[in-house]
Amino acid sequence: MSLTDAPDGALAESTQVLEFELGEERYCVVLDAVTEIIDRTSARSLPDSPPHVVGAMDYRGATTMLVDTASLLGVGSNPDASRVVVFDAAEDATAFGWLVDEVDRVTEIDPEAVDDAPFGDELTRGVVRTDDGLVVWVDPPGDD
Repeated sequence: MSLTDAPDGALAESTQVLEFELGEERYCVVLDAVTEIIDRTSARSLPDSPPHVVGAMDYRGATTMLVDTASLLGVGSNPDASRVVVFDAAEDATAFGWLVDEVDRVTEIDPEAVDDAPFGDELTRGVVRTDDGLVVWVDPPGDD
């Protein structure tokens, strides 16, 4: 990730994020991790996969895991969501895409607007205060 963190883990500089919706809630991820936003295509189910994995789809010639993002984050389930946020795959890693209901916008986050998450989830980076309310900032799995 290209984001620079202060020694205490706080955000040290303004950062662009992609905001998206899961049901009535808003979330964001650092924009540098996003490869593309696409409409969902058909997927093949995968036996013995974790409960949050909906299946796999072909994305530009690569097998890409589809993740029920709401299930992954523990806020319900929406395996039929219509949009996919595709993330950069690390070398020798499987590419994956998060199913989301809507993609809202790209926005700049100011360090003063980010509060620590009030819970200890490894995917939750913090809570962002915006003019439109709170946005939960999450990190894709494997995004260190």
